[in-house]
Amino acid sequence: MDLGLAGKRALVTGGASGLGRALVEVLHAEGAQVAFNYRSRKDEAEQMVTDLGGEGIVALPGDLADREQVATLVPTAIEALGGLDILVNNAGIWLSGYVGEIDDDHWDRTMDVNLRAPVMLCQQFVTYARETDLPWGSILNISSQAGFHGSTTGHSPYAASKAGLSNFTVSLARELGSAPINANSFLIGMMHSPMSADALAARPDYYANRIPRGRPSQPEELAKIAAFLVSPVASYMTGTAVDVTGGMLMR
Repeated sequence: MDLGLAGKRALVTGGASGLGRALVEVLHAEGAQVAFNYRSRKDEAEQMVTDLGGEGIVALPGDLADREQVATLVPTAIEALGGLDILVNNAGIWLSGYVGEIDDDHWDRTMDVNLRAPVMLCQQFVTYARETDLPWGSILNISSQAGFHGSTTGHSPYAASKAGLSNFTVSLARELGSAPINANSFLIGMMHSPMSADALAARPDYYANRIPRGRPSQPEELAKIAAFLVSPVASYMTGTAVDVTGGMLMR
């Protein structure tokens, strides 16, 4: 099935590893031009650009905990790609610490990266779309089942940030109304990635037993679903929280 992504221009945050990287690769393979953001994986990001042929692919450094850097990300992507049709807020952090152990820095950084940065980027994208009369656009915010279930593993700031992101996405979709811009959230569970590698290695049976499917997901299988959600084929989907958790979240 042709997803209609050829020639579309996308920005993916946290695009140098995990789900972000897999999604960048799928979008690029579908003919989209892609700018992807990374914080510290410079070598991996540069190698990705090389591996994908260098055409229609741009790596943009930036720390999403830094408000000034976030403020320049969408304009930089627009300049690099000649415009923007798709925004995927994928970057996130998963710091550990039970409620009594959380300090202000832990809480603030989680909220800055997982919630404030996506909100700012959505604001920038929507402003651009309205100023340019963008005929079609799509926003996908990568959230988590933890935003609905909460955390039992010492990740309450992460769970709270994802609950906020999912709720914000619904509000955004309602405000956009009949505008031709979709806003959806994508709820993931445990996934094999650099962010979850230590936790999965330490307690593989615990996490596998929590998932009805019996295993964590692979980034590549989730990326294909995400690519559909940001495509024109999904033009009638907005304000939706799509669960892709192997059954961890059933509603």
